[in-house]
Amino acid sequence: MEVGNKITNQGNLIKITLDLYLFNDDGCYVAYSPALDLSGYGATEEEAKDSFSIVIEEYISYGLSKHTLVKDLREHGWKVRSFKQRKMSAPTFESLLRTNDVFRDILENKEYRKVSEPFPEVLCS
Repeated sequence: MEVGNKITNQGNLIKITLDLYLFNDDGCYVAYSPALDLSGYGATEEEAKDSFSIVIEEYISYGLSKHTLVKDLREHGWKVRSFKQRKMSAPTFESLLRTNDVFRDILENKEYRKVSEPFPEVLCS
């Protein structure tokens, strides 16, 4: 089973769709992306997703400005040859289960809901 994560480079725009796992952790909602090992938090699921939108935009913007995005994606198991590559391939579900302890803990010990979220496009400068 493949995870529905996509990062697409369209010239000066990056389009992102990620699987998020939403769960409540001690009264705080968490939106977690195992493909990038990033989280957003909030008092509600919507606030957690909004927080995650900010996190992903900052992650991409920072990685682009510091020229570390490709290296970081590779470290998270993505198949990326270069930033100019149009579509970047996410790690498989099985790979994430094998390598991501946080993800495995969520699946085994949390009551969660999985959603696939498109995020606002990030402008490459």
